[in-house]
Amino acid sequence: MIHHIWRGALAAIVAFACTASAMAQQSVESFYKGRTVEFIVGYPPGAGYDIFGRTLAQFMGRHIPGSPNMVVKNMPGASSLTGLKYLAVQAPKDGSTIGIFNPTLINLSVLEPKQVDVDWSKLTWLGNMSTDTKVCFAWRATGVVKPDDIRQKSLIIGGTAQGAGFAYGAIMKEIFGDHVKIVLGYPSNSDVWLALERGETEGNCTGWGIIPAMRPDWVKTDKVAVLVQFAKKPDPRLPNVPLVYDLGISEELKAAISFLTLGDSFTRPIIAPPGIPAERAAALREALQATMRDPEFLAQAEKSNLDIVPSDADTVAGLVQEIRNTPASAVALAKKLSQ
Repeated sequence: MIHHIWRGALAAIVAFACTASAMAQQSVESFYKGRTVEFIVGYPPGAGYDIFGRTLAQFMGRHIPGSPNMVVKNMPGASSLTGLKYLAVQAPKDGSTIGIFNPTLINLSVLEPKQVDVDWSKLTWLGNMSTDTKVCFAWRATGVVKPDDIRQKSLIIGGTAQGAGFAYGAIMKEIFGDHVKIVLGYPSNSDVWLALERGETEGNCTGWGIIPAMRPDWVKTDKVAVLVQFAKKPDPRLPNVPLVYDLGISEELKAAISFLTLGDSFTRPIIAPPGIPAERAAALREALQATMRDPEFLAQAEKSNLDIVPSDADTVAGLVQEIRNTPASAVALAKKLSQ
C-alpha cells in the first residue's frame, strides 16, 4: 500500500515538473513571439564589434523561443563603455535587450574603478563568440617590420581612448621607451586604419582576427608588418611573429601583461542586463550557443572572415572573476603602464 502511495506521489511530482517546464517554455515563447529584441553594439557601424554583432543578430532570433526579430542599435562611446553602461543600468530588464562590448573594460574597471563603475557580478552573461590574439603592427612603408626596428626608427601607434591601442600600446612603450609614441582619440579602429593609410600614424594594436575581415587587401598585399603577438603560445596564423614574453622582459612585466591580456580569451562577449527572468536568461544562453552551431551562421561568418571560437556563460563569468582577482602587484604595474 505504502509502495503504491509513494509511486503515485512520485508520478505526481514528475508530472508537476514537466508541467512547470512546459509553462516556463510557453511563457518564454509568449514573451518573445512578435517582439523585437534590441542588440546594443558599443561601436559605430563598420567597426569589428559591429560586424560580429550584426552577423549574430541576423541569425540568433530564430533560435529564441517565439522567433523574435532582432535589430542592431549602435551606441558608440569610450570603447563601448557607453553601450555597456546602458545595458548595466538603463536597458529593460526583461530579456528584450542584449549586447556586445569590449572586454578590456573589465581590466579598466580594476585599474580605474570610478571610470568603469559596473557591477560585473550582476550582469547576465550569455556567452562569447570568439577569442583572438592581440598584436601590434606597423605600416610596412615606414620600414618598421620587426621589433628591433622600433629602436632604430621609432613608431607612432594610433588607438581609441581605452581600447587595445591604448593598453597594448602602453606595453610597447614600456618595452621600447621613448621610441614609441601613442596617439589616442580615434572613435574606432576603422578611423585609426584610415589614418594609417593616409600616413597620419604608423601603427596600431588590435586583435589580429579582425584585420583579414576588415582590411583583407592589407593581408593580401603585405601592407602591414606584425611586430609582436600578446599570447603565451604562438597563434598558428602568425608563425613568424615573436611573443611579447620572448622580448627579454621582467617577470613582473609578464604578470602585468597576463592581467591585461586575459580578456583575449573572450573577445566578443554577449551580455544582457541584470535581473532578467531566469527562464528568459536560460533561453538566450541556449539560443546563443545554438547560433554558434548554426551552419548558415557559420557560413556567413566564414564569408565575412570572422573567426568563431565560442565559449559558454559560465566560462566567461569565471574568466571575469579571474581578472578581478589578479594580485595587487600585477595590477599596480598594469596601472602604471596604462597612465
